[in-house]
Amino acid sequence: MSSEYLKEEHPFVTCEITASDDGVQFIGILTYRGFENGRLSGPSLEAVRGQFQMLRELLDHQGGMLRRGTIMLGYHNDLLKGDVLLLDGEVIGYWEMEEDDDTSHFTPEGHKERAISAPSSWLLQDSIADWLGAYSDNN
Repeated sequence: MSSEYLKEEHPFVTCEITASDDGVQFIGILTYRGFENGRLSGPSLEAVRGQFQMLRELLDHQGGMLRRGTIMLGYHNDLLKGDVLLLDGEVIGYWEMEEDDDTSHFTPEGHKERAISAPSSWLLQDSIADWLGAYSDNN
């Protein structure tokens, strides 16, 4: 890696941005408490910083929870439902938690039926990440 390096911090995520050896690509590794939760990339340091700023806005103002490369809106602001996004902002579906317990459900974008249910939002987000891996492998 080149000498270009920047560390951006937020209470829920840190982004360590470095440049490739040729300086053509910049990668921002997103971590929370030492665990990698996704990567941002772009043609410049400012492009990746801009993506991280958008992520911070989702976390701060829309209750977003980042985990395993996905963002579930409506978690940290106690709505307990909202869109599920990829790191590039693409909406991949909708999630919601039942009122009487922590059981949470995910419905993919463009579908009417729930595809995944889990006993908590954390486990749901893990299941969505697993589903995305399986989905990506099949397309």
